Amino acid sequence: MATVDDPPPGWSSKPEDLEYEDDWEAEDSMAQEICEELNIGRGRPIMYDCTISCYLFEAGGKFYLWDCVGYGVFEITSPKTLDGIIKTMKEKGDDAL
Repeated sequence: MATVDDPPPGWSSKPEDLEYEDDWEAEDSMAQEICEELNIGRGRPIMYDCTISCYLFEAGGKFYLWDCVGYGVFEITSPKTLDGIIKTMKEKGDDAL
């Protein structure tokens, strides 16, 4: 599981905040079922923002945002690297992705 040492404000990469065992580990977890439905491969959480209930995760070599409230999953097409995504989030906010 990728970790982010210095996440953007509001985001956490702490294992307890990612709820890995509950939301990601099991094949029949909600996150894995969504990834399977989208045919993007097994998802791995990277960060979670509890204020907006959103995960940043990786699947199949690509990065996604999962809006847990609206159940939307959005592929991040630019930037394509985790470092670039974190930098953009810090400098311009989540909406810049």
